[in-house]
Amino acid sequence: MSSESDIPNSTPSPRQRLATRSQKASLTRIVKAQVTLLISNLSTDNYSRKSSEIQALIETHGEDIREHLFRFLLADVYKQEFSEDSPSFQLLKENAVFNSKNRKTQAVASFGEALEQFCKSETSAQLDLADLFTKIQADFLDKIIFAVPLFSGVRQEISEQAKYIYSQNIQPAIQLFSSLESIPEDVLRYFLNAIVRSLTGNSYSFNINKLQYILTIAAKHSSDKNMIDRVQQLIEMKLKNSASDDSNNVNNEQLRQTIIEMYNSNPASVPRILELTRNVKAFPAFVDTLPLPLAMDIISLATSKNMINLQVWLKRKLKEQKESFTTQCLNYIHQKALLEITRQRLPRNGNDNLPISLSLDVMNKYLKVLSESSPSPKNAELMKEVQNICLQTFPKLMNVRIQATPGSTGAEVSFKPEIEETANSYYERIYNGDLSLDAMMDILKKFSSSTNSREQDIFACMIHNLFDEYLFFPKYPEKELSITSILFGSLIQHRLVSYVPLGIALRYVLDALKNPLGSKMFNFGVQALKQFQSRLGEWPQYCSHLLQISDLVKSQPDLVKTIQLALDVGSTHPMEDVKQEEEALFKSVHIPPLPEQDGLVYSDPADSIQDKLLFIINNIAQNNITVKVAELKQFLQPPYYKWFSNYMVVKRVSAEPNNHELYVSMLNHLDSALLYANILSETVTNIFILLNSDKTVSNSSERILLKNLGSWLGRITLAKNKPILYKYIAFKSLLLEGYTTNRLIVVIPFTCKVLEQCANSKIFRPPNPWLMGNMRLLVELYKYADLKLNLKFEIEVLCKTLLLDIQDITPTVLLRNKKPAVKLVRNAFDNADSPKLNSLSTQNTAFNNIVPPRTTETTIPIPNIAPYIVFNPQITLFATLPSLKKLVSQAITDSLRETITPVIDRTVGISVMSTRSLVLKDFMMEPDENKLRKAAHVMVQNLSSSLALVLSKEPLRLNVASSLRSIFLAHGVGDSLVDQYVMMTTADNMDLLCTVIEKTAIDKARMEIDDVLSNAILQRRKHREQQPGTPFVDLPIYQMSSFTQLLPQFLRPNPNGLHATQLSIYDDFAKIPKFAPNSNAYPSTDSSNQNNAYITNGPNGYEGNQVAPMNAHTTLEMFAQCISDLEKAARQSNATQFSALPPQSVIHVLIRQISMLALSSFDKAEAARTFAQKVVQLLYKSDKQLTIEIYVVLLEHLCEISPNVGVLVTSWLTHADDERKYNIPVSVALIKAGLINLSEQDKELAVLIEAGRASAIEFTARLIRACIFSEYPLATRNEFMASLEALSKYRPNQLPESALSLMEDLHKSQPLPPQQLQPPKGGQDKDALLREQLQFMFTEWVLLYQHPATTEKTMLAFALQLSHHAIFKRDDMTLIFYRVCIELSIDHAIKFKTMSGQSTSLAYQPIEAFSKLLTTMLKIPLAEDQPSNYHVMMFAEVLSIIVLCISHHHELRRQHFDQRPFLRLFTSILSDLHSIAQFIQPIYMPLLFSLSTTLHTLQPNYYPAFTFAWIQLISHRFFMPQLLLADDQKGWPHFEKLLVSLFVFLEPYLSNVELNDTTRLLYRGTLRILLVLLHDFPEFLCDYHYSLCDVIPPTCIQLHNIILSAFPRHMRLPDPFTPNLKIDLLPEIQQSPRILSDYTKVLDEGNLKKEIDVYLETQKPAHFLQKLQERLENKTYNIPLMNSVVLYVGTTAVMKGDPVHKGSSMEVFQYLLSELGPEGRYHLLGAIANQLRYPNNHTHYFSCIILYLFAETKKEIVKEQITRVLLERLIVKRPHPWGLLITFIELIKNPRYNFWNHSFTRCATDIERLFESVSRSINQT
Repeated sequence: MSSESDIPNSTPSPRQRLATRSQKASLTRIVKAQVTLLISNLSTDNYSRKSSEIQALIETHGEDIREHLFRFLLADVYKQEFSEDSPSFQLLKENAVFNSKNRKTQAVASFGEALEQFCKSETSAQLDLADLFTKIQADFLDKIIFAVPLFSGVRQEISEQAKYIYSQNIQPAIQLFSSLESIPEDVLRYFLNAIVRSLTGNSYSFNINKLQYILTIAAKHSSDKNMIDRVQQLIEMKLKNSASDDSNNVNNEQLRQTIIEMYNSNPASVPRILELTRNVKAFPAFVDTLPLPLAMDIISLATSKNMINLQVWLKRKLKEQKESFTTQCLNYIHQKALLEITRQRLPRNGNDNLPISLSLDVMNKYLKVLSESSPSPKNAELMKEVQNICLQTFPKLMNVRIQATPGSTGAEVSFKPEIEETANSYYERIYNGDLSLDAMMDILKKFSSSTNSREQDIFACMIHNLFDEYLFFPKYPEKELSITSILFGSLIQHRLVSYVPLGIALRYVLDALKNPLGSKMFNFGVQALKQFQSRLGEWPQYCSHLLQISDLVKSQPDLVKTIQLALDVGSTHPMEDVKQEEEALFKSVHIPPLPEQDGLVYSDPADSIQDKLLFIINNIAQNNITVKVAELKQFLQPPYYKWFSNYMVVKRVSAEPNNHELYVSMLNHLDSALLYANILSETVTNIFILLNSDKTVSNSSERILLKNLGSWLGRITLAKNKPILYKYIAFKSLLLEGYTTNRLIVVIPFTCKVLEQCANSKIFRPPNPWLMGNMRLLVELYKYADLKLNLKFEIEVLCKTLLLDIQDITPTVLLRNKKPAVKLVRNAFDNADSPKLNSLSTQNTAFNNIVPPRTTETTIPIPNIAPYIVFNPQITLFATLPSLKKLVSQAITDSLRETITPVIDRTVGISVMSTRSLVLKDFMMEPDENKLRKAAHVMVQNLSSSLALVLSKEPLRLNVASSLRSIFLAHGVGDSLVDQYVMMTTADNMDLLCTVIEKTAIDKARMEIDDVLSNAILQRRKHREQQPGTPFVDLPIYQMSSFTQLLPQFLRPNPNGLHATQLSIYDDFAKIPKFAPNSNAYPSTDSSNQNNAYITNGPNGYEGNQVAPMNAHTTLEMFAQCISDLEKAARQSNATQFSALPPQSVIHVLIRQISMLALSSFDKAEAARTFAQKVVQLLYKSDKQLTIEIYVVLLEHLCEISPNVGVLVTSWLTHADDERKYNIPVSVALIKAGLINLSEQDKELAVLIEAGRASAIEFTARLIRACIFSEYPLATRNEFMASLEALSKYRPNQLPESALSLMEDLHKSQPLPPQQLQPPKGGQDKDALLREQLQFMFTEWVLLYQHPATTEKTMLAFALQLSHHAIFKRDDMTLIFYRVCIELSIDHAIKFKTMSGQSTSLAYQPIEAFSKLLTTMLKIPLAEDQPSNYHVMMFAEVLSIIVLCISHHHELRRQHFDQRPFLRLFTSILSDLHSIAQFIQPIYMPLLFSLSTTLHTLQPNYYPAFTFAWIQLISHRFFMPQLLLADDQKGWPHFEKLLVSLFVFLEPYLSNVELNDTTRLLYRGTLRILLVLLHDFPEFLCDYHYSLCDVIPPTCIQLHNIILSAFPRHMRLPDPFTPNLKIDLLPEIQQSPRILSDYTKVLDEGNLKKEIDVYLETQKPAHFLQKLQERLENKTYNIPLMNSVVLYVGTTAVMKGDPVHKGSSMEVFQYLLSELGPEGRYHLLGAIANQLRYPNNHTHYFSCIILYLFAETKKEIVKEQITRVLLERLIVKRPHPWGLLITFIELIKNPRYNFWNHSFTRCATDIERLFESVSRSINQT
């Protein structure tokens, strides 16, 4: 017996794995976004529904989604005041279920990961770990698992909390751990990894004994022995003497081997390796022991994290290893550049295992140090090559000072077209004389130091283009080259290029000077050199190279003197850059001066000291601060204070707010007033820079740095009771300057962070006058400055920290007389009621184009929709309170604004990316950019509008409804009317809002797709201008699209672009309506066209003659009236059941009216949902059976209107925790209607029973009795398995009487086990009983198959038990069982009615279950008394039963025969057989042969209604290939029979000239089968060509050609168009083809074969040929006989070696050709042409036969007929048989046949033109 785990999975290819990972990653991102959206809309009202949707997503997509949920909920809960009643915390608590039946759940690891990530964020500042763990009911072990990962890498206060929690809970956690039954592997791995990190990083001093005990318990649960061993090794290392050198060496060696293995298995693991090695003593020395690529990766990453000085390390290595290290470094950089190119070509999720990339800063440092190292000539050449590649790969190295941001690679190989055009325009202006060189340099200086990314890109592009043009400088005119030389030199002089670009520029000048004296390039070099001669002293070695150029020395003596002087003196000018500071915006901040000390000169420490200082800082912690400070004092001398202060403030303090307390402790321990003064000065300096930087306003990361510095400043001053002097920072003045300059977004957070530290001061805490003065100004800003919400929040947090109430603080009046510089309106539409703004919005003035110079938010503008909002006249409140309209308009506008931005951003992003990928793939060879743009526009606008509508409609409706409800309630509308008013107003305006969203999405999508495709469009324009008339290929897209060669010819890219059929796919997008048909108008998003915004679809605002839907108020009134009439009719009716009502009763009419009422409303889905909600309420209030059934039927109708309504209703009825639903008659009626999901209901009831709810136990017992023991059972006991199991856990004295009675009855009615069921022995009643027993057995199997927890092993066990049943001891009873199963399955599928929103696969589940049963029985071992072929025999018998069933249905239903259930049955059998093929290998092919025999029995000639299913089956991927790949080609005869049967059926239809739609579909399907055979199994067509062509009508020339074009795969066909090709000399011509068809069978009838043999031997009797002619012409021509005669006579001649021009065979062909009529000759020539195939002796013989007959016959009509037979096979589409081509080419080219002089080639103009075309084609070839 085998389990499913024994089945080996096929190993996917790397490409498949990459594609699968990409798909999974994309799906995970989409699901996470969906969960985020659900949480964002979570409220108390929709909690149940949203939480169930989230839970469903988690169950479907796994723990990644749960982790995302936890992370988002933690952030959401702690963003605001913590509340246990908030929906977010309730959802967090509901999902934080860590235990299940003494077992841990996967949720532990998910919560731990989420908590760890959350604790690294700023939001975690107010987190109380102990309180959180208590509220989520975490046990001792949970707390330990969550605490250990938080020992390091998080905020210091959280780390301390985690360590305390660990120490308090470790002992009870160990006891709990030892008692657990199991713990998931993922949870253990997460816990152990955290322990490893803590042990490696020395972040906690563990009790080793307890840790060892934990590891021992973990080893019992874990299968990952490597992880256990690794932790054990670390524990043992801790136990050893850490002071021992030998021990350290051992530890380091173990660590070295570990990280080398990690790197070899995954080069992307360098960040993790760095974490492991950063705490190793003598870190640089340890890294030196590693392989160089790994060492350089670690050093490069450590440099990015400011852990080591890369330049120092490189210089040391160069000094030690000299040129060998230079070579290795250059190769390393070269590989990184190539790797970056590869990384850009791969999808984002395809970069996971690639080595790390280098940042611009690191790359620049490598190149700088290597270029300064005086490399050898060989390495110098390699250096040039590497520098060029780096500049091409990282163009922004040109401006590395600006671009070298942390983590940036700058690998943008090309610039935007707009950037390139701008850069080129500057060059054009300078060459035209419109721009002077000085002005040009000013512009370049401005751009190089600009913070504007566009200006930086222009600068980099200009330098990049200038360097790229160097090769073309010799072709420049004199004037332009002179200007370029001055520009080139000025770049060097003004320090606009540095490091790598500087080295390249200097090299270019040097190379130019090496040209002959007087040449253009020599003059260029001289002119450029003169521009930067004042800087030559910086490069003594460069000066030496210049002096070696003899032409320069001869021709430029003055310049040579300058060079010599520079070389001698060492410098002609000070080398330091002079920073010209711009005038500061803030006058209230001044940098404190440093105290002067005699003899103190500040300097940078040596590189070795820097490394030691950095190492100490990296390893300092609260538990070792005394030791580390002592080490620090040894190396940190006063001259280094300035350098150390700069490092601490810039690299540490500003980026590590969690470590501020640690660094303050370090300063306290150092106890140096001079160091404190340096730290304070450096802090204020950086604050001054950030406050005055424009980048801080627009960049949130810069503002975070400023806030961190503010917190640090307050911590080292105010918190230590030291004042911040007014002369250094005047906070009031700073706030006022921020207000007047619109920089409050920078100033307020900084000020608040500084003042927060007053809470830790004894002097400056409230009510300190200085503090309260600043607070009063902040409160005035809070109340009167129109601050954004985030700034107000900063002030609120400050007040809370200082324990102040903002309402108790009196604001100042300092702002009354001050005005901001520019008061920007965020959105002009927000103030649509302002006359001034309305007048301005309609004018084309500069006001409309105002863009805030500094803004942190981008919102999507929306139009002024106020004039178009509909106010329903039925709501009288609008008439009595006109001001209410304004509030409603504002609420609707705000809801639209709140919804539109995230929806548009998301939908446009998805649509643009999808459109870009598809369009660039489809149009990769399309040269016309207009077609590309048009296709992209029509696709993206329809995708974006449809997606925006789907995503926005429900959130928008909920937002509007929520806002309107609040407004109506505030204005005194009663609860009874508020829902009606909200629904009416919402429904009346939804179409308007959706139309605005659609229009906005379309506009933005079109703009973005134009931007995305700009490069592709420019490429095509350049190609057309530079290479007109040549095919266009978008090479990068083509290279990435490796699948193009796998596509069918029709779908492959065409070198001439897309043809009309392919373009029609994009044209179809344009035919899709762009806006909802109900929308009569939409407002324009262009504020300048507000007056023309109302656009209608027709002259009356309607499209066609559609009837306007009813408004919401009318719909609700009519619904209420219908319900009243329905209840009245139910009371008056005498019927007790709904089924007893007559079809035309009033009740039926009213139900239909309610359904139509919902369909005719504005929003049919919303109306149906509202109706259904009311009907559910009425349903549970009903006590009359008829009324209950009426409401249930009405619910069914409403659910059919919209699938969403069905889902909602089922959710209400199943999951609502309301005891009113414990109504047995109602529940039974709902179960009958399928509106209650029994499996879900069973789970819900089981949970309630386990919780001990008495009412639930009582209801469950009564419901199960009603469903199982009724006259017509509604369910089986298996469907209440969870509830029965929950009941069984109670003792009898704990259950009510109803439950005890139920359990007793269930025990009594327990069905006999299969072994005790006996087959009945005769009698009609016995037969019925037997059938019922068999039906029960099959039903049990189907339920088992459908259960989600069922495995292969479970099903095999059930089948094994079934096989031991007495019924299976007799073959006839077994077949009866199978027949019952088949009939039940087919009847279920035929009668099944799919409800709206329900999957059609439910109809076929019994069929699939039967197929699984049949194939599972095949896996059961044979009994001793059963023959070896028993399974095959029984399988054949089952197939016979299926044939009988099909025959019965085919005869009974005739034209109504449904072939789909039988198709599903056969395909399921094929799929299941394939899945167990390895278990039944000996009988797998015999089973397929039996199935082939069955399909031959079911051939279309006998069962025409089964034809389409039959063709699908014979071409099934688990049938046709398996037969044709069988050993020794045993399956070929079987498939040949099926194919012949297909052609026999099609023959009468294909003989007709016109095909109807049905036969055309059949023909296409047959054609595709033949094409698959031609491609994959050509030998099959070769061997059976005779029998296939024999049954294909002569009119189907294309089918003939496909079959005859086949040739063996090992053969290489000679080119038939080769000049002077000698056919008879080809080696293949001597070989005979294999023919498996029985072509002599027809000849054996009537003893004709013997007569032919006699004649061919003796040429007697003389009248034989006449007799043969008569047999061929008997009434109608016997085509099969003619085909057989031709092939037999020809093959006999070939075997005898008869020459073509003489012999008995030729006499037969000549006689028949001359004596047969025109039709007979046509069939004869067709039979000969059927032998013109691939190169073999048959092809050669019959080719010669045709040519000889053409040459020898005297009848012109015969020659014309030969030509016709050949030509009609050539003028159809390819493929063409090889033999046919060489025969026709020989015929028209060989002068012997005088082909072109025959009259039939010129009998008509069309014929003559056709022959000329064919001849021209062949001659050209």
